[in-house]
Amino acid sequence: MSDQKLRETVEEIRAELARTEGLSESSRSSLQQLADDLESLLSRPLGPGAQADESLRNRLADWVRELEASHPALSSTIGNVIDTLAFFGL
Repeated sequence: MSDQKLRETVEEIRAELARTEGLSESSRSSLQQLADDLESLLSRPLGPGAQADESLRNRLADWVRELEASHPALSSTIGNVIDTLAFFGL
C-alpha cells in the first residue's frame, strides 16, 4: 500500500461529502476541514518516523461513530482512512 491509496481515500471522502444529503452545514464544514488536515499530512513524506497528530486520529474515529447510522458510506470511507493511517504507523 502506498501514500497514493491514502490520497485516493481522501478524494473518496470529498466525493462522499459532495453527494451526501442531510448533513448539517457545520458537520459538512468540519468534515471538509478534516479532509484538508489529511491532505496537509500527505504533503509530508509518509513512512517510518512519520507521525499523524493524535487529535486527527481521534477526530476521524469520532466521525466514524457519529455517522455510522445516518451516513454509512461516509462513515466507511473515513474508517478506510483510519485503516490506511494505521498501515503507515500514523
